[in-house]
Order: sequence, then structure tokens, then C-alpha cells
Amino acid sequence: MTGMQIVREETMRMLRGMVPLALIAFGVFVLAGCDAVRAGVSLLLGACYSLVLFRMIGKSAAKAALFPPAQGIRIVRRGYFFRYVLTGVMVFAAIKAPFIQPLAAILPLFFPKVILLWSHAVRRKGG
Repeated sequence: MTGMQIVREETMRMLRGMVPLALIAFGVFVLAGCDAVRAGVSLLLGACYSLVLFRMIGKSAAKAALFPPAQGIRIVRRGYFFRYVLTGVMVFAAIKAPFIQPLAAILPLFFPKVILLWSHAVRRKGG
């Protein structure tokens, strides 16, 4: 199995985990009295961005594994810096754009960590 096949599989697994989290978050925002359309669009944009970031991390790691260690480290660092700047731009845009609910757009950035922790806990517990 190649590195990109693993990235594709893990991205699909992440997508399957993000859908229920986004639905739960949407329900919480609606119950809290937020505008449903605004919260839904913001959650969708945030989840899509988070998924793209996850895929970029995987592609960077798969690419770095093909090179010698010193060059691989540079590839990973460059990708990290690029993703960090993109995330800063996304958070700034989420705060400044009037049609985006900032919390709903930023919350999905934490979904991959939650999904990875959950899957590790379930896998470890279940054998």
C-alpha cells in the first residue's frame, strides 16, 4: 500500500468521524439560539477546511518519507508553516466575515484531534 493510498483511507475515516461531530455541533448551535443557516454553513466550511488540512498533513508526510531524513524534515516543516499561515488566514476570515459564525467555523479545527483520540481509546479498549 502506497503512502497516498493510506492518506486517502485515513481522510475518508476522518470524514466519517467528522459528519456526526458536525451534526452534534449543529444541534448544539441551533439549541443555543444561533441562526441555523449561518451556523450550518460555518460548520460546513470549518469541517471542509479541517479535512483539507488533515489531507495536507498526510500528503506532506507521505512525500517526506520518500526523501532522505534531512530533506524530509524540511518538507514537513515547510508544510507545517504553510498550514499554520492558512489556518491563521481562515481564523481571521471567520472572525471578520459577517456571514460566518466564528465559533462554528473554528470548532471543526479540533475535530481531527477528537476523532483520533476517540479511535485510539476505542481500539485500545476493545482489543
